[in-house]
Amino acid sequence: MFKNMPKGKFKRTEEYKKKLSISAMGKNTWSRGRKLTVEHRKNISVANKREKSYYWKGGLTDINKLIRRSFEYRLWRTAIFERDNYTCIWCGVRSGNGKKVILNADHIKPFSLFPELRFAIDNGRTLCIDCHKKTDTYASRIFNK
Repeated sequence: MFKNMPKGKFKRTEEYKKKLSISAMGKNTWSRGRKLTVEHRKNISVANKREKSYYWKGGLTDINKLIRRSFEYRLWRTAIFERDNYTCIWCGVRSGNGKKVILNADHIKPFSLFPELRFAIDNGRTLCIDCHKKTDTYASRIFNK
């Protein structure tokens, strides 16, 4: 039917497109936009975790990243923000009235030097970015002196 057409110049007729569509209808392919159930997604997740995944490289994520991504750390940050009423304790700035302020939960005694105080609520404070940059421990200044 299309033997004499030059390569790249192939135009599909409506009849040909319809035949392709009909032939592909019964096939179960991932590219059909099929929605997976929650149970199926969980099973896929379990099947591809850690050693079972072909991306696994033996647990290369360092301990600090694991701690900072943990549920305990998120609870610590939330507790610090709620204690300080989502307000910078140095300058008193907070979000609201059309103004957006990004707040950080800062460790008073450094995270790396005092592992026993990492989740202590009395070792944290809420600071805005500008005030956080003024601290001695911001961006590892304490180690770069």
